[in-house]
Amino acid sequence: MRSLFIVASCFVAMSAAAFAQPKIEVVGGDTYDWGKVPAPKEGHLEATIRIKNVGTEVLKLLEVKPGCGCTKTDPDKTELKPGEISTMGVKLSISPMQSGQLIKNITVRSNTPGQDSTKYLFLKADIIRKVQLSVMYFAFVNPFVGKEMTARLDVMNNDTKDLVLSEFQVDNDMKLNVSGTKTIKAGEKLELVLTATPKVKGPFNGQVKFKTNSDENPDFVVSAYANVQENP
Repeated sequence: MRSLFIVASCFVAMSAAAFAQPKIEVVGGDTYDWGKVPAPKEGHLEATIRIKNVGTEVLKLLEVKPGCGCTKTDPDKTELKPGEISTMGVKLSISPMQSGQLIKNITVRSNTPGQDSTKYLFLKADIIRKVQLSVMYFAFVNPFVGKEMTARLDVMNNDTKDLVLSEFQVDNDMKLNVSGTKTIKAGEKLELVLTATPKVKGPFNGQVKFKTNSDENPDFVVSAYANVQENP
C-alpha cells in the first residue's frame, strides 16, 4: 500500500508539473482593427497592444518582430509572472495614396510550449480618403508586342463636395480616355481608361499625372505596368 501511495503521489506531482507552464494571450484578441478611418495626417495609425500571461509559470517574450509597414516600441516587460501584462505601442504606416483594406502582422515568440510559442498579431484598417482610387496602379491586360493593351481604374469622390480633376498628363506614348477638366459629383466615380501599343518585348512602364481641388490629395501620380510578351 505504501509503494502504491508513493507511485500515486509521484504521478500527481508529474501531472501538476506538466500543467504548470506559461501561456501567452493578447488582451482583446489577436487582431487590432481600427475599422473605417480617415487617412491620418501623421502618416500612420497608433495603437497599444497588451500581452498577458494566463499561465502558471513565468512567461518570457523572446522576440517581437513587426512585419512590413508597421513598427513597434519595445514591450515594457519581457518577463511576466502569472497574471501580469506587458504593454507596447505599435504604428501602422499609411502611404500617401494608400486606401481601402490594409492588413499587417507582428510576430511574437515566447517560451509558451508547443505551437503557441509563435503568435501572430494582426493590424487591420479600412482607410477612407476624400479622393480614392479603386486600385493603386494601372495594370495592362493582354500586353503583346504591336497589340493595343488596356488598363482601367476608378477615381472615387468620397467627399461631400464636387471633385474637379484637371491637367491630365501621360507619357511613353500612352493614351487616356479623358482630358481637360472633369467634375465628379459627391459619392460618384470616374473611370480612367489607359491604352498603349508596346513596340518591344519586356517591362513597360509609364505614369499618369493629374491635379485635383482636394486639399487632401492635390496631386496624383499613378504608375502603369506591363510585362510585354511576343505577339503569338
